[in-house]
Amino acid sequence: MSSIIGSALAGMQASTRKVSVSASNIANSQTVGTPGGTGDQAAYKAINAVQVTGPNGGPETRITPRDPATSLTYSPDHPRASEQGYVESPNVNVAEELVNSKIAQNTYEANIRTLHAWDQMQQALLDIKT
Repeated sequence: MSSIIGSALAGMQASTRKVSVSASNIANSQTVGTPGGTGDQAAYKAINAVQVTGPNGGPETRITPRDPATSLTYSPDHPRASEQGYVESPNVNVAEELVNSKIAQNTYEANIRTLHAWDQMQQALLDIKT
């Protein structure tokens, strides 16, 4: 497989993982929990998609826990509030997640255009040889 195809496909896969992470964070942005709770009582722990260079030089995306993954919010009437009136909320900024998702979408589309350009070059090469 051509390194161009490999890089484009790796970029598309990395973009897909970034969109998946943003979607997960957005979908769970309101999943609060009892501070220090576990299981059903725990808040959603936000995650990050970090792009790194893979062993073959192409992009890869690693999923890492966000630091901090949660924050305390004062909500004394919430059923999961602690005795002090706090709930643990995911550290998710929906606007930031939407921007990250749009950037990943644009990157995905750029990699598709790379594949189309490679295909056109291959067709042109075959036309020259015949």
